[in-house]
Amino acid sequence: MPDLSPEAQERARRTIMVAAVFDEHADEIEAAVLEVSAGEVLVAVVDAQHEFAGLHRVDTSDLIERVAALEGPGWAMVFSPGANAASVRRRTAEMAGIAAQRIAAIERINARREGV
Repeated sequence: MPDLSPEAQERARRTIMVAAVFDEHADEIEAAVLEVSAGEVLVAVVDAQHEFAGLHRVDTSDLIERVAALEGPGWAMVFSPGANAASVRRRTAEMAGIAAQRIAAIERINARREGV
């Protein structure tokens, strides 16, 4: 059973806001990806207050541990060499679109349950 709570809706709304923050930094992300070496990825981070919190080069062998540590209570996106501003914007648009669909689905299901 999917989470239909107000908290789930709020998480989706926050995801939309965070996607916009990553999108605003697409050019910066593209420039930083150019500096990523073989065996590395770029991790972009947005903190819990929806502020851009930086870019980090991470060795792929440490990816799981480092992303979790960098993300903390915020959000992280991982970019491989070759990512460009257009691909960043596509991913952030998709991220926001999925979150918007989640909100709409929760609202529809809850409305049906309430008999509206």
